[in-house]
Amino acid sequence: MATIIDADTSDGLKITSDTTGQLELQSGGVTQVTVTDTKVTFNQTIVAPVTTVQTHLNTTSSQSNSANTRTNISGLNATITPSTTSKRIKITIRWNGEHSNGTNWNQVFGIKRDTTDIGNPTADGSRPIGIAIVAPNYGTDATSTPDSVMYSYIDSPATTSATTYHATYINVNAGTLYNQRTVNDTNSVDHERLTSTIILEEID
Repeated sequence: MATIIDADTSDGLKITSDTTGQLELQSGGVTQVTVTDTKVTFNQTIVAPVTTVQTHLNTTSSQSNSANTRTNISGLNATITPSTTSKRIKITIRWNGEHSNGTNWNQVFGIKRDTTDIGNPTADGSRPIGIAIVAPNYGTDATSTPDSVMYSYIDSPATTSATTYHATYINVNAGTLYNQRTVNDTNSVDHERLTSTIILEEID
């Protein structure tokens, strides 16, 4: 007599035995293990692990910028190699720092795939374009209170080659961007130092 233990859905567990001496263990509709009088057969579906890459910056840096010129943020980049051309890449960026001109409301942040800007709105006249602006903060303090921005985007690079994503910024004024620190960076309790991170995740 056959013995069947079955679940209600295709994702459940099914155990079947019959008078021929064969035992099958099924999960999700796929036979995982088959046992007979003479042999044991394994048929396992292997799921590829999710690829995740992170660059975490915990040291300070500074860089100059020209007015209205999109610039890669120093060190805030990461490289990933998609496993298939159909894979998408989720990019998550968190930046902390401060700009020397103190006009944090006049800069926008974005992403480059290698040398190509991605995720931006359609250009319209002289308007700066990007993905995000800094979060509201104590705007009158332009030298000792860090600015902060966090944003994400899902890209379809359609490649299996190594691909590098960069965090970018553009400011209407020339000056210096201070990363992971305030402008003055005085050694005191009211001058913070923070970190910045870019994370790349391969998704279906």
